[in-house]
Amino acid sequence: MRRIVFACQSLTGGNGGIARVDRLIAAVLQEKYNQSRVEVHVFSDARGDATTMDLRVPVRYYGSSRLRFALGLWYSMRSPGYWIYDAAYLARVHPRHGFGSRRPFMIFLHGIEVWEDARPSSIEACRRAHRLVSNSDYTLSRAQHCHGAFRNVRSCWLGTESDAQPTPNPAPSVAMPPTVLIVGRMDIREGYKGHDEVIRAWPDVLRAHPQARLEIVGRGSLLPALQQLASDCGVAGQVVFRGFVSEAQLADCYARAHVFALPSRGEGFGLVYIEAMRHGLPVVASRHDAGAEVVVDKETGLLADLALTGDLAAKLTWLLTNRDAAKGMGLAGQRRWQELFTYSAFKVRFSEVLDQALSEKTT
Repeated sequence: MRRIVFACQSLTGGNGGIARVDRLIAAVLQEKYNQSRVEVHVFSDARGDATTMDLRVPVRYYGSSRLRFALGLWYSMRSPGYWIYDAAYLARVHPRHGFGSRRPFMIFLHGIEVWEDARPSSIEACRRAHRLVSNSDYTLSRAQHCHGAFRNVRSCWLGTESDAQPTPNPAPSVAMPPTVLIVGRMDIREGYKGHDEVIRAWPDVLRAHPQARLEIVGRGSLLPALQQLASDCGVAGQVVFRGFVSEAQLADCYARAHVFALPSRGEGFGLVYIEAMRHGLPVVASRHDAGAEVVVDKETGLLADLALTGDLAAKLTWLLTNRDAAKGMGLAGQRRWQELFTYSAFKVRFSEVLDQALSEKTT
């Protein structure tokens, strides 16, 4: 039986996109463990939080001590196995020399951490990896454009953490104001997500739909600047910043919305897109990142060209004006989610990559 050591950031809900991918990977490993196909050990770099998953494999938490985390991993390399790192920055702890350097390892690539401003040590870890798994073709192509070709790399689209379709909620009433929803962190380090683009477009949207409302869910260091931007644009009364919300409250936000928008310039995949598709909303993404890989333009939503003045506002306005067409796009997106972006669909893709990696002769 092959032994797998999964080194990850966190398995707890609310800790960001990488943590959601960690739970997807852990769920697949748990299933393989249940089938007695692999022995699994999980090492979490979580800062004091425990998993929200019902895992029945050994999990070790190392709090805020990166040294203890590295030492624990190195100690695990006394025995043969296969190591999986959830991000390139975490794989830097894999030994460069000694017996541990011969242990094969896989890295899951997410996007920005392997693009233009990547740490040289992260790219060096990618060069040493036995296999790289990219969350999208876009992430891989941009990384290779920046750093040259990598060996043994496969793309593996992500999925939602469930196959279940959301409990049906009443559709937004015709009497309700046209509503666009944004869900995403607002950190200075992630200022590429497009919150500011939508706020700047909102005055033009309001000219066509004076009652339109923009709801923004999430928190982060950019929040004060975005609130000030809404005020400067004269739309503070039509922009609602809801901050962090519970899962139940978030479901209500999706149910109230007519359109989901996150015209980002730097999404490596965009888990929020498939979550919006799961809820049956048409999605406005951009042409400039992996949104164009997940969202099918004019079928499951619209792709905005952020370099073209007025294009984002025009696309938001069109969807709010053409309610029937927008609803049809939302239903098409839901069908695309059911076919390609459920947990089960991810499990099939990742299992194929993992089984192939484990079948190869390694030390």
